[in-house]
Amino acid sequence: MLLFTLFLACIQFATSSAFLPATGLDFAIRINTKEKLLVRHQSKQYDTTKDVFEKYDLETQFGRWKYLKGIMEEEIGGDDVNVILLQVLKYFVENPRPRKTQDGQNSASPILTEEQKKLLVERLFRSENGYDVIRVLPEQNAEFSPDHEETLMLLEKLQPDPVENEDDFKSCWDILMEMYGREATKIATQTGNINFKYRSSVVRLLIHYDFLTEGVGNSS
Repeated sequence: MLLFTLFLACIQFATSSAFLPATGLDFAIRINTKEKLLVRHQSKQYDTTKDVFEKYDLETQFGRWKYLKGIMEEEIGGDDVNVILLQVLKYFVENPRPRKTQDGQNSASPILTEEQKKLLVERLFRSENGYDVIRVLPEQNAEFSPDHEETLMLLEKLQPDPVENEDDFKSCWDILMEMYGREATKIATQTGNINFKYRSSVVRLLIHYDFLTEGVGNSS
């Protein structure tokens, strides 16, 4: 009797769902679950971006000017800055600007090189909890870390070249100094102010990648 009971227990275990390979229905359920998780993560990223857009007036050029000025004056937290920078750069990767305008003129917008696209996708767009981030500024009350330094170094490769693209390089600095003040910029540069170092880099990037004039792709 004992042996028969053990035999029945073995059969029940062998035919249980834990032991058998996944059926088509099981597989579909698992895929559907993964898709739901992905949609949930994408929704979370959308909500985060939407929250930032609703917090600031990014629909108008004046509102975007105020936003950039707020970055320089440390009125805008690192997380909110990181979100907008990510969206601007992602839009440029996913929607490359044409080299020529409709009337045949050279486009004023920057064109990402293949090397820059690879840099963004493989090294700068990091996945955390299922959605993309760029961590160039620390969270509120957090300190700068070697990771932030590395991110800043990589972002510098996306800035206009001071020799080959001198006009754009100077233009970004001129607009920044107009926002922040020439004397304040001079002092911050000479004293090695770390917040200025990071925030000025982000602001110049956003200016270079059309944030001031165009916003964030179709989102603003």
